[in-house]
Amino acid sequence: MKAYLISLSFLLIFQCSFAQKTVYFPGFELINMDSAAGLQYSTSKLLKSYIEDNHNYTIILNEHLGNPNYTARELLAESARVAAEKGTRYVMQGEIHYLQGVYIISLGVYESADHTQVWHDMAKGSVEQDLDPLLSRLGRAFFTSRTAKTDIEIDEVTEYDQQGVELAQIKVNHFVGVMLGGKHIPNQSTLSGFGLAYTYDASTVLFNFDFELYPTSTLSIDHHSSDRRLQTGNIGLGVTYPLTRKRMTFYVQGGMEYGFTSIRDKSYDLPYAETESGIGAYLGGGFLINRNSTVNLRMFTTLSIPFYQVDGSNVTGIKFGIVTSFAKKR
Repeated sequence: MKAYLISLSFLLIFQCSFAQKTVYFPGFELINMDSAAGLQYSTSKLLKSYIEDNHNYTIILNEHLGNPNYTARELLAESARVAAEKGTRYVMQGEIHYLQGVYIISLGVYESADHTQVWHDMAKGSVEQDLDPLLSRLGRAFFTSRTAKTDIEIDEVTEYDQQGVELAQIKVNHFVGVMLGGKHIPNQSTLSGFGLAYTYDASTVLFNFDFELYPTSTLSIDHHSSDRRLQTGNIGLGVTYPLTRKRMTFYVQGGMEYGFTSIRDKSYDLPYAETESGIGAYLGGGFLINRNSTVNLRMFTTLSIPFYQVDGSNVTGIKFGIVTSFAKKR
């Protein structure tokens, strides 16, 4: 008897837990559109897949979905009744409107018990091909504080998104840009710098080819006079790995560079000058802004380590700055 009661308790706990994570969805109601059962069925099933792939929720669809005579025009009270019969806590209602050449998707989630709305979101597209990326965004935003309008990944830009803003789906894009920043050499000096940058965005990673120059700057090492000065520059080839596929994302990067360092000192009776060049490496990261825009910004901080010595030491530096890039027309 005791074992039976324990088993029954576990069963009740499991059922309650399952009900907390299940949502009844009668399917999308198509408004001002040809009520094609195929489109209704595919969009509803696709949204179910996107939600279940991104969240720990189970979407229960109406068993009549896909039937040519089924419209999904259930009143909230009726949907809530069916949801209660199926043992689900939530009911979701969705509509796809077609108005003046724009597809408008509306989704709302309600408590089955008292019909209280607990989440709502909307998304817009201008062609039928926009429906898939819109459903993907809605599935990712489901029951979160994000919205489908702003939570755009680089391969989900729709025709509607591109109206009035210069966004594009990232597949392979070329960018050229300018860099403004600096290079801090610990215990010595901070140099101002500028440069040029070429970026090849291959969707998963970005390949960078950079030219940077940090002109002459006074060195304070060992309390030398202002006559001791340094200049450095480099050409770098590296890889940038964005941590997400969103428009704005943190990233890590690394690569190799060929550079030079020149030190000149006129504080002695016999002026001293030394210039060395060679290869080195860099490693760092930063933040990428508006990746799928025709103009984007890349803020960076990297540690630059030359493998050659000048004046008896490796002049390691911390580079920082911002790269403003412009899409290269093909």
